[in-house]
Amino acid sequence: MPPSQRLLNTQYRIRRAHPMTPVAERMLRRTASATPGELAEFQERHLKSLIRVAAARSRFYRHWFADTGVDPCTVRGLDDLARLPFLDRSHLVADADRFRTRPASTMWSAHSSGTSGRVVTVYRTQWSAVVEHAMLERQRRWFAVPNRARSVVVRGHAFGTDSVTRLVPGANQLLVSSFHLDDRHAEQICDAIEHFSPDVVEGWPSSLALLAQLMRDRGRTVQVRMVVTSSEVTTAAQRALISESFAAPIADQYGQTERAAMAGVCEAGGYHVFSDYAIVELHAIPGLPDRFEIVGTPLHNRGFPIFRYRTGDEVGPAPSSGCPCGRAFPLLGMIDGRREDAFTASDGRTLPVPSIVLDNLRDLREVQIVQRGPGRFEIRLVPDTLYDADVVRTQARRNIDRYFGAGQQVRFVVMNRIPRTSAGKLRSAIVEPEPATVARVSGG
Repeated sequence: MPPSQRLLNTQYRIRRAHPMTPVAERMLRRTASATPGELAEFQERHLKSLIRVAAARSRFYRHWFADTGVDPCTVRGLDDLARLPFLDRSHLVADADRFRTRPASTMWSAHSSGTSGRVVTVYRTQWSAVVEHAMLERQRRWFAVPNRARSVVVRGHAFGTDSVTRLVPGANQLLVSSFHLDDRHAEQICDAIEHFSPDVVEGWPSSLALLAQLMRDRGRTVQVRMVVTSSEVTTAAQRALISESFAAPIADQYGQTERAAMAGVCEAGGYHVFSDYAIVELHAIPGLPDRFEIVGTPLHNRGFPIFRYRTGDEVGPAPSSGCPCGRAFPLLGMIDGRREDAFTASDGRTLPVPSIVLDNLRDLREVQIVQRGPGRFEIRLVPDTLYDADVVRTQARRNIDRYFGAGQQVRFVVMNRIPRTSAGKLRSAIVEPEPATVARVSGG
């Protein structure tokens, strides 16, 4: 069994069979039926506990409380949260270890450039992972999905062999490569999915839409209980195509590598903030009267406490009417800011969410991958103090080969700052055709 599959099996079993899983499930059953006042009390109780831990054990917060003269014991309620500073990706890029309250070896780490192109490393405890898993399982139960449901997962997998699917028995999952959704592999993928007989299909909307198109072209459908989308904004056209091919409601899930906030769609169609996972603030964006930035304070990750984290994700106004489901979780408006250009491989395959090839590159302040033409890419790098050019280029080349396939051309450009969009944003993956007069340079 490959190391990546063993890791997935292990992590899934820890979350499902961890001795604290029943505790997490009982907690979430109570909060699911709580009143708004009871949810606020739940948040305040966890916030006060996290503040004490952070002030005592986190280098960042220990110094912050000492420098500002704020007594952590005076942060007692939700209104007091505004006394703490905002955090953003730059704080985690600079030195994520300052936020830890436990040894890194006792937690899981994750790395991501997200859609912002700024590389972060974060940590989470087993308990926080157990709570997250229980929360996702709770959302599935809203759609009458059974325990230990069989899931097809179409989210960035590449297996480095001729195989384009992989069964993970410990997780009850069939993984499908997002980078081989083409006519050449369509029958193999469709046959594997039908034979697996899933209860749930989950993945990136762009990948699910590609899969749905292949199925529709062949007159094939697979009926499941729900389709779970995440990581990208789902367009109306994608929703229609996915719904047609899988004959099921689509339930989006919202989150980030930093685990600052969670939200998801219920069986009645409401997009709810999971306020038993994090305290979510919506801050108005200057110049945009109907747009708000999501700011999150996660409540269960005591090993890596972050408060008032600016996600960079934007939402519109929340619906004015309540959700028919009757739950007290607040409604969220339409989420924006999660879009990437699709790339094209040298053999014509579509490459969804191409920034995945940047996620494990280390010691960079900023990074961006640019599509110059089919199979021609430029990786722009802004080094950090520990940057090792050979290590970064070797890893990037390995990622390109794994996810995009062999035969792609790659060149590397070291910069002081990666250009922003007209709106001032740094995007991690863009299509920028190379002028005909510019020589094509291959390297790596």
